[in-house]
Amino acid sequence: MRSPFPLASALSPSGVLLLLFAVPSPSGSQAPATRAVDLELAAVTEEAYTVGTFSGQEWETFGRIADVDFDADGNLYILDEGNYRVVVLDRDGAPVRMIGSQGEGPGEFSAPTRAAILEDGRLVVYDMGFPALKVFDPTGGFVGSTTVNPMQGGMPGEPLLPLGAGRLVTTGGMKLGTSSQNGAEAATGDDHLRDIDIFRLDGSGVEVLYRAWDLPPGETVEEFTATNAAGQKEFTLGFPRRRAFQPALHLGVLPDGRVAVVDSVGYRVKLIGQDGRVTGVIERNVAPVPVTEAIEEAERARQIEVLTDPANSTIRLFGGSETLSGEAAEQLREQILSMIENMLFPEEIPVVAGMAVDGEGRLWIARTAPDGIGDGPIDIMTPEGHYVGTLPPGPPRIPDAFGPDGLMAYIETDGMGVPSVRVIRLVSLEP
Repeated sequence: MRSPFPLASALSPSGVLLLLFAVPSPSGSQAPATRAVDLELAAVTEEAYTVGTFSGQEWETFGRIADVDFDADGNLYILDEGNYRVVVLDRDGAPVRMIGSQGEGPGEFSAPTRAAILEDGRLVVYDMGFPALKVFDPTGGFVGSTTVNPMQGGMPGEPLLPLGAGRLVTTGGMKLGTSSQNGAEAATGDDHLRDIDIFRLDGSGVEVLYRAWDLPPGETVEEFTATNAAGQKEFTLGFPRRRAFQPALHLGVLPDGRVAVVDSVGYRVKLIGQDGRVTGVIERNVAPVPVTEAIEEAERARQIEVLTDPANSTIRLFGGSETLSGEAAEQLREQILSMIENMLFPEEIPVVAGMAVDGEGRLWIARTAPDGIGDGPIDIMTPEGHYVGTLPPGPPRIPDAFGPDGLMAYIETDGMGVPSVRVIRLVSLEP
């Protein structure tokens, strides 16, 4: 799901670079590294269909698209959070069925935020309002739900990816500790690490697969209190000092079940086995971009432009379960503007801006641009870590969902704020 104030896509210039791929040997020593020169690729694509309109039939008018996924047959599942439903289309973009409606009963949604298609064709929707993982069979019939307890293991983060055997892997979402006389306490743990969690649909609980690196949390420096029309306090938010170019946590699942993880400033993809051990590392000698005063000024201007865009009339909180609008949103917007002016900048911009695994199991690894803003090159690797080549800046970018036979889906919004999904097919990658 997309953040209401997304960080810039951090992407870097293509050039002659080296590929380093090393897999630990059984003894724990590193195997000899192989080297390769950057090979520019050209993507041959064709348009499949686009769905989404301001005025049309019920199935093609969306409120807010939170997620998209393909099944093994190429059917597209569109999670329409704004209309509390999932719209299913066939390979040609024709409607197949709609799943769910607003409510808190069986098969209904109150705040659906993420979706995933399991290997057996079942659909899983994370309903944050419940909160629960709700399961539907391949025909759209409601199967059951698994309650998610934020007090015991926390909530799913994003993305939500199938891992086989009724399991889903995700970044660790919001966690709550036990309450005390002073109110809810944050869950304890190393504040320099981020959990990668496995949620099981059999209700057996949450398992931490791997603990990824993280920056230490910032000290809370400001608070914002939201009130309702009667002047009663709804909630209070504590804001740490704002940071630019924070290293994101990127996940992907390979065909053999290993989880690819990017959690650092440098170019480093760790391959995590089912037992939580690092079984291999993919690296490139691409140095992080130093942050200059010009980059700082450009990033402040970019964040201010996004925040003040008239299209962003509402502000989404708590992963989308709460929305601020009207006067409260304007007050919070003013507070965030002052935080942007005083935000912290690191010495370097993270090298990797995004990562995903396509329908053939290849890793798409997006790199950072010199100023941290805009599109840059994408490296393509095989599941074995062999370098295929590099796509130059420009389309196609990493999509919101990969499907079989080269299908790729992109969530888009036009100038009037009307959401749609564009589907293309990658025919080939050619030198």
